Amino acid sequence: MLHVVAGIIESDGRVLLCRRHRNSKRFPLKWEFPGGKVESGESPENAIRRELNEELGIIVSKIEKIDDYLYAYENEKKFHLHFFKIRDHAGKIKNLQFEDIAWVKPEELSKYDILSGDKPFLDNYIILKSHTMV
Repeated sequence: MLHVVAGIIESDGRVLLCRRHRNSKRFPLKWEFPGGKVESGESPENAIRRELNEELGIIVSKIEKIDDYLYAYENEKKFHLHFFKIRDHAGKIKNLQFEDIAWVKPEELSKYDILSGDKPFLDNYIILKSHTMV
């Protein structure tokens, strides 16, 4: 089974979203959390560190697994999606692989055209954030 990782990076009450390139083979211009496929023999924890270094140029030092579930796009096999909260990293975030990146307030996330695979997590994240901000 394919495993995929996603990093949740927060700063100043906002969360980082990344937009796929317009010429992406799959889901062009959709917004997503940064991350990607776990390589053979790699743990999800090591994969999120590698992916965020490749995509954003940061060295992740502290992570916390906050969610995971199985998901399948229409007419495709299920994959296992792992979400990690990035607790600490070194380096300034740079857009190395995306069409665009955005820092978004949790209450504004629903305005973005986000990959459907991220939406189950997103729904829980918005609910959790709305309760912690009261």
